[in-house]
Amino acid sequence: MLPSMVLKKMVMGNFGGEKMMEPVVADSVDFMVERLESLSQAELASRLTLNCGSSYVHVDKLQQYCITIIDVFDDCAIASPVSEDMYRSYPHASMAHLKNGGNFPYLSRCDEVNLHLQVHLLRFERTRCKAGGSHFSD
Repeated sequence: MLPSMVLKKMVMGNFGGEKMMEPVVADSVDFMVERLESLSQAELASRLTLNCGSSYVHVDKLQQYCITIIDVFDDCAIASPVSEDMYRSYPHASMAHLKNGGNFPYLSRCDEVNLHLQVHLLRFERTRCKAGGSHFSD
């Protein structure tokens, strides 16, 4: 029910525009702001509703899967307690830490993120996906 401008301001408040940032990080923020501007009020409201809803992933059901967590050491919208909770929830996950990258490291540090994804996917190089499912077998 909020106007589009108010919703956009809520989202952009988390982008950290008031701090000095590297040009590639600033470019990633600019790109996301541009994409945000292209969303209608209804699209933005629905995405914020999904993002802000209280939902829970049962981590015990995911422990059997290979998980890689990609995180940045600089300021981003994810609060430290949330990151720490994620680390505790996935103690056997591989960790991929980037020195910086802001809120959108997949844009600002795409080469590094892609490298970490390739390393993660190497584990599955000699496996095949079962038809009709997402489980991997030897």
